[in-house]
Amino acid sequence: MKKNRDNDQLSLAGTEEGEILGRLNDRVEKAIATIQELRRERDTLRRQLEDATARIQEQGDAADRASTLEEDNERFKRERSEIRDRIESILGNLEALEEGGE
Repeated sequence: MKKNRDNDQLSLAGTEEGEILGRLNDRVEKAIATIQELRRERDTLRRQLEDATARIQEQGDAADRASTLEEDNERFKRERSEIRDRIESILGNLEALEEGGE
């Protein structure tokens, strides 16, 4: 009877170990699948970050160009105003000469 009982315990232990190993295997497979999914997500996020960084750099470059254009525009306005003032001064001098010569 004792021998039969030992065999029952061994087969029960084998079954329990089998179930434990099966559950462990399931968890390992789920963990592997999760890790693979997380790696794919990480790679996607890295690409999105690189794209966003490139767009930000392009916008920064565009902002620099716009700032330079604004500075050029202001300089051109000042120069135009100076030229207009000089032309008015020359015209005033010419008109004064014409009036004085008559």
